[in-house]
Amino acid sequence: MSTKRKMSDYWNMGTAIGLCAAVGIALGALLNNVVLWLGIGAGAGVLIGAMKQMKKEGSENDDRKKEDE
Repeated sequence: MSTKRKMSDYWNMGTAIGLCAAVGIALGALLNNVVLWLGIGAGAGVLIGAMKQMKKEGSENDDRKKEDE
């Protein structure tokens, strides 16, 4: 039986950029401006990935502090 993995095991910076860029390409195709929406999607992916990474590192530091006590 397989163990359940947290979403944070799969979600990383590259995943965020790739998925948001893909959404941007789809929006760009619908709105006839692929390059603009690709840039917007990739930029959003960078921001989302960075925030997720900061949150992940913060929770890991909190866990280490609890272990030290």
